[in-house]
Amino acid sequence: MGAIMWRRQLSVGQPSIDEDHKHLIEYLNQLDTALNARVFQPQRVAVILVKLLEYTREHFAREEKIMEAVKYPGLAEHRQQHAEGVRAISDLSNAFARTPNHEHAERIYTFTAEWLVRHIIMQDTQITPYVRGVWL
Repeated sequence: MGAIMWRRQLSVGQPSIDEDHKHLIEYLNQLDTALNARVFQPQRVAVILVKLLEYTREHFAREEKIMEAVKYPGLAEHRQQHAEGVRAISDLSNAFARTPNHEHAERIYTFTAEWLVRHIIMQDTQITPYVRGVWL
């Protein structure tokens, strides 16, 4: 594992979406740090997970609102992908809540980091022509 670095390929071109993505990456980096700590602290991981899930839901709502405002044609499919991502992360978080061990926390990090970066690069950047420079 390693920290996720913000890079140009992750920019959608809409300031609030890009800032949200940077915050999500920061939460994932905090989780990575917690996983690599000398002593695993399940409570620390749990706090980060709650923040990550809450912020993810808030971000998706903001992003979808912007897509609605610019009449993005792929909104329905994008909304479905968001719902599936939240469901998967919630399921992994519930498994961690039942058995708060390093293995479950690592699964959350791996899935979420891969899903988020792939989603931003493959899906969110498709909205760039619609949202570039939009300040909502």
